[in-house]
Amino acid sequence: MAFTDHCDLFGSVHEDGINIVVAHLMRQRPSLFNYATVAFHNQPHLFCVPIRPAQTVIDAGNPLFTEQDPLPVFGAPFPIGINFCVQITKAQVDFHPGNAVQLPPQLHPLPQQRFALRAQACAGIGCPPAGVIADILPEVERTLIEQQKLAVGKLKEPRPRPPDRPRDPVVLHSRELICVCLEVYAVGHFEWGPVPGSEQLWLKPKLDGLEIVDLKPDNLEAALECYIATVLRLGILPQVMVPIEKMVFDITKQAKKWGLTLGKQVTLQPSAVPADVPNNPAVEEDQLKVFVKLVVTP
Repeated sequence: MAFTDHCDLFGSVHEDGINIVVAHLMRQRPSLFNYATVAFHNQPHLFCVPIRPAQTVIDAGNPLFTEQDPLPVFGAPFPIGINFCVQITKAQVDFHPGNAVQLPPQLHPLPQQRFALRAQACAGIGCPPAGVIADILPEVERTLIEQQKLAVGKLKEPRPRPPDRPRDPVVLHSRELICVCLEVYAVGHFEWGPVPGSEQLWLKPKLDGLEIVDLKPDNLEAALECYIATVLRLGILPQVMVPIEKMVFDITKQAKKWGLTLGKQVTLQPSAVPADVPNNPAVEEDQLKVFVKLVVTP
């Protein structure tokens, strides 16, 4: 049976194609996968895993990472920060039946119509040496005393003082980072759904489960899993949803190439499940498949 026996348009993408694109993207746009403080511009050796961009990225002077504010030292009398980095060093997708990613026991086996994700994430913190702490401690103590005197003086002042100008943060430098790398596995599915403000249907990836391998204690693992799952659901997966027209091709533009004038009379709709096809979208045979109908209105 042909793929288009019960639909007008059929589109699919193989897991190998996605993984090749991701690997290429990691070399062409490393700033999407690496996040660090500004100090790493002059000290790239501090990264937990070396960044290996394509030569074109270096020649163009494109950024190797996305700059982040330093980690704040809570309780300090003035802004103090610590350098850090977060890196996604590996990323791989596996569509059912699940023969590319070996899932941990908590997620194995991969259910039907599901996809698996495997990623390695590394994070490092620049713990300041004792000498750096000793150098800045007198300023911390002096500032605390001044703030205490100022607080007492304000109680005696009949008029309010103008607010003090915020001072620039002091970043504590370090010669190396304390790094930790984690293996993260996730299982999800795809579904059609609307998006507020859009008249189209969108293909959306949804997260079903997530597991970090061998992290103790259990509450630390649960806390990190909760955070990573929230980042995926609200920060990453919504960015890769695709409108139905783009899954196959832009039917209106293609019709113009053929010399046809369709205007707004042709729309795309997913083929019905199970009346037309068993699953839509379908995640099977190492592929993501979509089945689409052309709906013509007078």
